[in-house]
Amino acid sequence: MNRVIMISAMIILLGFTSFGGANPGGVGDGNFDMQCGGACHGDASQNQTSPALLELTLDSTAYLDLPVSVTAKVSGIQFSSSDKVGLFLITDTTGHSDLPEDADWMVISDQNGGANNYIELAGSSLSSEYTVSWTIKPETLQPTNFYLSIHHGSENTPFFGISDALTVNPENIPDNLPRLASDYSPAIARDIGENTTMLVETLDVQTMTIEWRLIDGESVFVNATNSDSNQYSFELPAALQPSIIEWRAILQGDGPDQTTPWFRIAAQEPALIVDQLQIYLQSLALGLFFVGLVLTLHNRFRTTEQLQQDVALDRVEDITQPDEQAMAPLPEGGLPPGWTIEQWKWYGHEYLEDSK
Repeated sequence: MNRVIMISAMIILLGFTSFGGANPGGVGDGNFDMQCGGACHGDASQNQTSPALLELTLDSTAYLDLPVSVTAKVSGIQFSSSDKVGLFLITDTTGHSDLPEDADWMVISDQNGGANNYIELAGSSLSSEYTVSWTIKPETLQPTNFYLSIHHGSENTPFFGISDALTVNPENIPDNLPRLASDYSPAIARDIGENTTMLVETLDVQTMTIEWRLIDGESVFVNATNSDSNQYSFELPAALQPSIIEWRAILQGDGPDQTTPWFRIAAQEPALIVDQLQIYLQSLALGLFFVGLVLTLHNRFRTTEQLQQDVALDRVEDITQPDEQAMAPLPEGGLPPGWTIEQWKWYGHEYLEDSK
């Protein structure tokens, strides 16, 4: 029984191992507070100061409800081998409530084709310099401090670093400025193998030219089609494999020409949706199945052992107890003088042999 309890406890513990623990290899892109440095890259109290040099710059003027790019430059990372580099765009250094959205900024696109404040890059000992950018949009006119936080490893040591503050003061939109509509949000993902028609909502725009390119590829310029008074469209070619296309719009109208930040759209295989609750339920059911199997086998072996013991006991009884049908026949006059029936059962045969 103790063995069964031990097996059950092991199954339960194994079932809960994925609920916690660190992930030194990273957790993938997402929206995370800076305190994820403790959960994703080892205990925060064990982090060492990163030797990386971090610089954060604003690419153009930030207007209320219009997208703008923030560029991060990272240099001086020391690797012992290939590793992950985690970069956070945050608005506070306390470790919580520091997402851009907490300061009324929206992340529209990131370097990896998503819309996350945290991204991971494939680091290498052959390279120590990286340039990444986020396209973000202010939703209030309040000044905001932005910081770049880095998490990476070297051998068995987690490293952490944070940049100086970049203060951004959004401004009101000038009159007649050619611009994107304030509620416009570009697509950031598409399936492989399909041409993609991109719709762009604008205000005060008379003509639009689109520049698009693969990451680090040559630029292609196309004229967007005016399908409505404030709507333009253009087409991106189908992707044959997972890839990211960057694009931006050159807007012309009565006001000064404007060039939007780079937006990114990722082509990827259709995502496999995994229901974690179902996985845990299946794991629990599998664990209960094995517990039941152990109990069944235990009971079966116990029953077999008991049966063997009973059979052995019967055999002993058969040997030690005489069989009435095998008792020697009584003489014609009955039991010999002085004999009892029990004595006759045991020694009757000998008496008859001696009497011959």
